[in-house]
Amino acid sequence: MFDSTDVKTKLTENVAAKLNELVPDRIFDDSVGNTVYQVQCSSEWIEVTEAIFRSWTGLRRVNGEDHHGPVYNFGVAGESKPYTGSRSCGCSICQTTVVPELKVN
Repeated sequence: MFDSTDVKTKLTENVAAKLNELVPDRIFDDSVGNTVYQVQCSSEWIEVTEAIFRSWTGLRRVNGEDHHGPVYNFGVAGESKPYTGSRSCGCSICQTTVVPELKVN
């Protein structure tokens, strides 16, 4: 006989397992004196790792204050060339590395 409760339980367990794979345990240390990196996704500010922060083309914050500066390719450590594609922030600092045809008007 078909038991919908059993199917829902298994589905929930599978979803939880997949989420644990996609979103690993929190590795951020936001204790006093440490840097907290945040990016704006939709209308929310989300805490992220430094690797994601440095490659985010949208709005960014460090310790709750707006951050302006170059963006780098994801996963590239050390001194790499800045990303030259379009950026969400239209300030002159963020737009310095953007190629002219992709700059915010």
